[in-house]
Formats: sequence, structure tokens, C-alpha cells
Amino acid sequence: MTRRTNLALAAVLAVASASGVAALLVGEGRAAVVVWAHGAAGFGLLALVRPKSRIAARGVARRGRAAAPGILLGAVVAGSIALGLMHAAGVGTLGPLTALGWHIGLALAAVPVAAAHAWRRPPRPRAGDLTRRAILRGTAVVAVGVAAKLAFEQTLGAPRAATGSLPRATPVPTSWLDDTTPRAVATSWTAERLAGLRQTSVVCALDCTSGWYSTNRWSGVALTDLLPPLPPGTRSVEVRSATGYARRFGASDLDGIVLATHMDGAPLAPEHGAPARLVAPGRRGYWWVKWVTNVEPSTLPAWAQPPFPLT
Repeated sequence: MTRRTNLALAAVLAVASASGVAALLVGEGRAAVVVWAHGAAGFGLLALVRPKSRIAARGVARRGRAAAPGILLGAVVAGSIALGLMHAAGVGTLGPLTALGWHIGLALAAVPVAAAHAWRRPPRPRAGDLTRRAILRGTAVVAVGVAAKLAFEQTLGAPRAATGSLPRATPVPTSWLDDTTPRAVATSWTAERLAGLRQTSVVCALDCTSGWYSTNRWSGVALTDLLPPLPPGTRSVEVRSATGYARRFGASDLDGIVLATHMDGAPLAPEHGAPARLVAPGRRGYWWVKWVTNVEPSTLPAWAQPPFPLT
């Protein structure tokens, strides 16, 4: 029973982790199923708390301090689940981060703790583990997770986007990792040049991976109007920020992307990316490069970059 419970917990935790990462990677239009699966996996973990707590109590009594990684892992995962539930119930900012930001932070912190725990107590699947009873038990955990998710959304769940983000009237002036608003932005164009090009407006949602979205009217110059004809061999276009932050877009995926200078009819504020920021409808917020200095064709493919920016 102990081994099978541990294996079930590891499997559900793996699904929760994989779906959590995928939810940050996929575009807004494809996020709903992944985000829903992530929530159901979280409730599946809660269904395993009772049997696992009995196992943990016996382990602590038997191994003492050697059980510390397992206890710490349980505490970190429990905290992450609690914060995920708070976000889903509509809780926004908690101190320096959003509830979802804390949820993600604790989930990341659980990775090295889980590795330490697995190193001390490595799971050892056996052929006999895949029995009819084990399959029924796994099916029951899935059913409980799905049912609990449905019940939560009908009772305590706050209105959210398909990505799970909470609505806001205006964007939060967030930055990636340790980026800060630059004092001066030296661009490869001038404001006069941008103003002299054909102006484009688009109403779309800026959906941030920290757990909020804001639908606004963005105005500026379409990337396809800003760039000259792309030279032969161009496979992507790199958009770079004054902070060094950059994202690469496929040469055939530029339609609809705007280098915006205004939001809701007013010039961008410095914290929102002035003098110009990228607006990439349908993509998560980390694609919306702020303080854009350069837009350059490249022979590298669009996938030649980390899934999440590293700087």
C-alpha cells in the first residue's frame, strides 16, 4: 500500500508539474485544457493527502531527521497548492508577488527538494504494482480530482481567462526577472519616423504569466509596416529591449504584431515600455517586449531560443 500510494503521488505530481509548465508556454487559445488539467491534478494531490500523511507519520517515527526532505517537500507542495487555490478563488497580490507568482515560486522550490527526497528514497516500480486494484485506485484519484475541480469552479472559483488569469482594467507594470525600467532608451528609429508610418490599432489582452490579464487598445506601427522587405534567407525576426531582453518571432508569424507607442489613446508610460513596446496578440506577456530598441531579421529559426527568456 505504501509503495503504491507513493507511486500514485509521484505520478499525479508529475502531471501537475508538466501541465503547470505547459500552461505558461502555450498561447491563450490553447491554454484552457492544459490549465484545467493542472487544476484537476492539484485536487488529485489533495485526495492523496490522507493516505500519504499516515505513511509520512510512520516514516518520521522510524527515520527521524532522515525524513526531513520528505517533510519539507510536503510542506512546500501544500503551500503551493494553497496559493494556487487562493489565486483561483480571486486573490490577487500578496506582498511583492501575486498569489499565482508565489504558487509558481514554491513549485520551483519543490524541484530540488523532490530531487533530494528521491535520492534518499528512490521510487522502485515493480511489475506487480500495475494490478487491477492499482488501476482502479488511480482512476478513482483522477475522478476525485475532476469532480473536485468542477465543484470548486461552480462555488468558489473566480471568473478567469482560459489561461487562469484574473481580469484587470490596466496592465501591471511588471518586468522580467531582474529587469528595471531604463532611464533612457536609444532606439534604431525616431518617434518622428514611427509617427510618419501608417498607424495601426488593436484591441487585445495582455495576459501575464504572473496571473492577470488586461484588455486594452494598443496603437502604433505594425511590424510588417516597420520592416523593409526581409532579405533572402530570413527565418526569424529578433525584437530586443534596452535591458538586453529579447524574443524571436518566425518570419511568417509577423502579421498582427504591433510596435505600440500608445495604450488606450495615451502615450505609453516608461513603466509600460515607452517609447515603444511590442504587442503580440494571442501570446503570453513575456513575448510583449518592452523598451524596444531593435527589430532585426535573422537567419536563425524562431525556435532557436529558450522557451522562457533567461535574461
